[in-house]
Amino acid sequence: MSVEMSVPGSHDTLGPGPDWRSRLQAWRARQVARPAFRRFVQRMPVSRAFSRGREEELFSIVTGFVRSQILFAALQSGLIDAAANGPVTVSDLSCATGLGEDRLQRLLQAAQSIRLVRLGADGYVTLADHGAVVHSDEGIRAMIRHHALLYRDLADPVGLFDGTHKDTQLRRLWSYAGAGRESSVEPGAAAAYSELMTASQSMLADEILDAYDFGRHKRLLDVGGGEGVFVAAVAQRHPGLKLSLFELPPVADRARARFASRPLSQCPHCHGGSFLDDPLPRGHDCVTLVRVLFDHEDTVVLRLLRNVRAAMEPGQTLVIAEPMAGHGSQAQRLSTGYFGVYVMAMGSGRCRTPEEIIGLARAAGFSGFDIRPCRSALMATLVVARP
Repeated sequence: MSVEMSVPGSHDTLGPGPDWRSRLQAWRARQVARPAFRRFVQRMPVSRAFSRGREEELFSIVTGFVRSQILFAALQSGLIDAAANGPVTVSDLSCATGLGEDRLQRLLQAAQSIRLVRLGADGYVTLADHGAVVHSDEGIRAMIRHHALLYRDLADPVGLFDGTHKDTQLRRLWSYAGAGRESSVEPGAAAAYSELMTASQSMLADEILDAYDFGRHKRLLDVGGGEGVFVAAVAQRHPGLKLSLFELPPVADRARARFASRPLSQCPHCHGGSFLDDPLPRGHDCVTLVRVLFDHEDTVVLRLLRNVRAAMEPGQTLVIAEPMAGHGSQAQRLSTGYFGVYVMAMGSGRCRTPEEIIGLARAAGFSGFDIRPCRSALMATLVVARP
């Protein structure tokens, strides 16, 4: 979808008053708030299924914090991995997890309620659909384990939103992000964040490669690409493409070691430096920013985009891929909610709409924009721009 339009900012001045859609929604909310109206809707055959669906959705939201902890416990206890060898008995699972059979039965019932496992009538346990995905996808497993930090930050959610809870676990983990200290990251901190990026980008790479054909290019530079998971995926899909990666020096060192241990048709060139302060390598007809912008505030993003623009020539292409805000699909709304809270706990960045990213890119000297959705809006949306 080509985009050539003026882009409204995220803090536009409001009009003279609410439009008809806002007024209609307010009227609807007043009706839904009335118990008598809800009882009426539940009795009507046409609306009964819809009403029950909304009731279950709200219950899922209210109890969601319990469900996420059931998921965490099922993974960390070893239940999911042990059930992958199923059908397996409860007694065998008790030995594998170290949980007594009474407590294990409670975890199994809870895990079955969110489709992690299935308790058969024959007494055997197998993985259900969600459990099978969690068992097989290392990116999801890393994300679940990483959420132990986010759980602690959300123990005081009001304090997180009003800004009084500043010393968060995620701020400590990403202590350099968005603070002008990108070039000073220590190897230990680089290892922690690189391992998480590696796991999370493994879920994303194929989505991006299916949404955009990088085979049309000759030389690609991935800026802020961690240990090179995305670059390695590009190398496998397009073996003739010359690849480079630009990252913080300790992370670039880890990428070099990772590339050397993999059977790639070529070893991508790794450049170490700060993408804010150091000139980026030139001569690449495609530059990618994969899950980079949403970690940073607008001023830092604009500075980064201007640095990228300075390294590019007319006719070359910038591909920005990250979760983006939006109000269209359910997946977009879920993505906006999750990543918006995550970066707030991290202390830097925000989830932007494609139009907001286009506005920043235009201010940095880019034009000719395209917006390209990935299969899953939970993962990413692409903004393609040209200098």
